[in-house]
Amino acid sequence: LAQVDEHNKPIEGTEEFYECDTLLLSCGLIPENEISKTAGVELNPVTSGPVVNESLETNVPGVFACGNVLHVHDLVDYVSEEATVAGRHAAEYVKNGGDKSDDGKEISITATGGVRYTVPSTINTAQMDDTVTVRFRVGAVYKNCYIAVYLDDKQLQHRKHPVMAPGEMEQVVLKKKQLIETENPRTITIKIEEA
Repeated sequence: LAQVDEHNKPIEGTEEFYECDTLLLSCGLIPENEISKTAGVELNPVTSGPVVNESLETNVPGVFACGNVLHVHDLVDYVSEEATVAGRHAAEYVKNGGDKSDDGKEISITATGGVRYTVPSTINTAQMDDTVTVRFRVGAVYKNCYIAVYLDDKQLQHRKHPVMAPGEMEQVVLKKKQLIETENPRTITIKIEEA
């Protein structure tokens, strides 16, 4: 890894070396998930990508996923953000020898009422950062509707959007503080509500 100049030539002295045993790059918009299937990774039937938690870890311990392998992204910025999250959590996993805190509550995320899917699908409050970005797509064109987020029966967010369409990714940011304030939370529901 190295920085490059305006002619895309490596800048001497900026090189960094990362030791790892495997680096898998999937280039292209819709990658194959044969390796995920072979490894026993649970796949989302809507996105055809892995089901992940707040750390972007799959059901196979130590296997993390991000970018278009999860779902097709609109912006490379979103892919970069996910890569940062997945990389940080993968490094923590290796540093801690695979040990994770079991103190938190695992909360499932339900996509309903016009929301097709969410990434991630679950959140463990002990593993999550101060915030978690949940990305999703809607199943139809919606005008002047709200994105509503509920923790069990408690409304956490209710944001109006002039237009939402399947071709544009939407997102909500969940705050750890709100999730741990609720005793025994079970489900986060994300849905579209009429104005």
